[in-house]
Amino acid sequence: LPQVAKFAQAGMFDMATATDLATDAQSALGLTVSDAQENLENLTRVTDVLVKANTLANASVQQFSEALTNKAGSALKVTNKSIEEGVAVLSAFADRGVKGAEAGEKLNQLLRDVTRAVGKNREEFEKNNIAVVDNEGNLKNLADVIEELDNGMAGLSDEQKAVLLDTLGLNRGVADAVKILSGASDSIRTFQDKLEDAGGITQEVADNQVDSLQGQLEILESKFNDVGLMIIENFEPALRDAIEVTGAF
Repeated sequence: LPQVAKFAQAGMFDMATATDLATDAQSALGLTVSDAQENLENLTRVTDVLVKANTLANASVQQFSEALTNKAGSALKVTNKSIEEGVAVLSAFADRGVKGAEAGEKLNQLLRDVTRAVGKNREEFEKNNIAVVDNEGNLKNLADVIEELDNGMAGLSDEQKAVLLDTLGLNRGVADAVKILSGASDSIRTFQDKLEDAGGITQEVADNQVDSLQGQLEILESKFNDVGLMIIENFEPALRDAIEVTGAF
């Protein structure tokens, strides 16, 4: 609860929203475990990455969480990719105007279909000197994947690029994602480096929010809501009796 409370303060939303955003993203990434201490560490990592991404790119904490819970988180888990690498790509998408569930779907398509295309059309990738998987057949870092595809399309017209991507077996959805991220490989690397150093950012941003008047007002409103719920819960029997008596009167 303390970590979720910090997350709520940092993101400026209520506890219920904070709980949903943090735990849904954590679950989608496969980072929910039975050990309480390890689970807290994983939750803290998730909230730190989401808050840090909000400070780096043009999208809200909620939009990054929605992207992860819309297939992207599970795709990262299946492909053994870290939350930091995935959110770095989501940050690049966000700076190009693609956010939330839409960004999550495009990241999912990249992770799912690029490796599949290599398996079906390896010779085409080799012929065009595009190496997006390592020697063990695993997808390279997504910054490297985008760079490899950019190099393969260098000097081509838009029509030629479309033909090349089709020849490689990359469907329209993946091709669209590749076009959006074209030229973003360095940005993705920078985002990932900063996200991997995000430890403690939730606490830092939460403290900054508390120092602001708006933050104090939000916390006060939240406390009034909590007190109201406690009063209703504790005095419900008495209130029911009073309502019945008043109604009879």
